Amino acid sequence: MPLVSLRVASWCLGLAVAVVVAAAVPESLFPGARPTVFGASFLIIGAAGEFFHWLPRNRQRPAPSRRDDRLADGRVELATLDGFAAAPNPSDPRFRRFIGRGELSGNRAGTARRNHDSTCPPLLGRVVIASLYLGRHGRAWTDAELAEAHESLLRAAVWLESQAQRYRAAVNLELLDLDFVTDDDGPDEIAIGFESQGDEVGPIEEDATTKALFRATRAAARLGFRDAPELFQTVEDRLRADVNVWLLQLREAGRSFAVPRDEHAPGGISLAVCYPREASFPEPLTGPARVDPVTVVHELLHLFGASDKYGRSLKTYPPGAVTHREVMRLSEERLSRVRIDPATAAEIGWLVG
Repeated sequence: MPLVSLRVASWCLGLAVAVVVAAAVPESLFPGARPTVFGASFLIIGAAGEFFHWLPRNRQRPAPSRRDDRLADGRVELATLDGFAAAPNPSDPRFRRFIGRGELSGNRAGTARRNHDSTCPPLLGRVVIASLYLGRHGRAWTDAELAEAHESLLRAAVWLESQAQRYRAAVNLELLDLDFVTDDDGPDEIAIGFESQGDEVGPIEEDATTKALFRATRAAARLGFRDAPELFQTVEDRLRADVNVWLLQLREAGRSFAVPRDEHAPGGISLAVCYPREASFPEPLTGPARVDPVTVVHELLHLFGASDKYGRSLKTYPPGAVTHREVMRLSEERLSRVRIDPATAAEIGWLVG
């Protein structure tokens, strides 16, 4: 450690230089010449020291490190979460259904809780996707529906890895092998508002984010946790991924949306609300619940900073930045027909400059 800090040294140097310069200035130059020169020299040199003292602290901060810097390999693994009581899904034994906290205790959770940034993280590093399934309108998620949801989520994650390979992005996606499943049949009042959707204005459910967070908290309480932040943080601490994202899978029709961590998501967790079938407003689902992989990737990308690109002409974007196949435009319904174009790749951290 230096004996004298840069700040102290600069002010001392400023004092010495100010004395010498002031003494060399003839007092007859103008009234108060020496005090003026002394003060100006002292302040200029001292202020310069303050600036260079501030500069390293604000411009040379180390970039946040990632635990996983492997390039995307096109494979999606399962993230195993131990310490919970769970039962295998009869229709897909690779996944288990949470039935209780089991042997989990406070001293077994992760010891290094990370500080959550208030901005969307880049889609880089080890990213684990977890799901909270809520039955609605007296209809619970069946084991067969959950098994089909697993296949859709795996397709979505493999597609994201394939897109990451196009940009040589260092991201590796995993699916949590544990399903959190319960029912939520609380009161469902709907308030209608309007918002801009590209160049158009359309109706939207007001307070949808708040309702989704309340639902997640009610579900967490039914599963034996204090609230949604405790559930999410308990899982995150044990997984220790670079980023942990949650899908709130509601068994009803509705309008899917994302709640990035800079929009009041609990505990700094990224949350996407997904419906098996799209509708302007929540309504009972007719037929089986089938998770749409295009909806999943669209909402997941929102959690990492991607913006909607529908409702605007392609001519408003730079040439080649956005095409009709861009997944954030939702012009195509099949996963094989959509892709991540350069504009979105830049937003999620896959392109720099």
